[in-house]
Amino acid sequence: MQLNPPFSISSRLLPALVVGNATISADTDGVFIIDLPDGSEHRVTDLHPPRCTTAGVNDTPERMLAEMFASLLKFLGACAESRAYARRMHRDVMDEENSNLFPDNVGAWAESCEDELSIMACEIEESTTPLITP
Repeated sequence: MQLNPPFSISSRLLPALVVGNATISADTDGVFIIDLPDGSEHRVTDLHPPRCTTAGVNDTPERMLAEMFASLLKFLGACAESRAYARRMHRDVMDEENSNLFPDNVGAWAESCEDELSIMACEIEESTTPLITP
């Protein structure tokens, strides 16, 4: 497997993205591991590849993996945006619609790098060259 930027190989020897001083890796079982800057980790076990494929979009395992990374980044961004909205409205950050998609420590990290999450998701989705190749 060849990885092109923004992807790299993590210290876990898995395909990964580095976002906001955290590393998001994907193992062979479809589990995503977020290694946070504070040394903790969070495993995302309920993100699944699409059930049907679209030619040229997600018709190979490599493209599906890139799309799954982009989807995870969007979920993290939604969590971050929801938490930021709650702060502006002087509400509890865990009571908003998407703010509880992840544990509080993951949400706080996502909130700290919300722009980077959005930019990285767009970069993956709009790339015209394969980011992950067999």
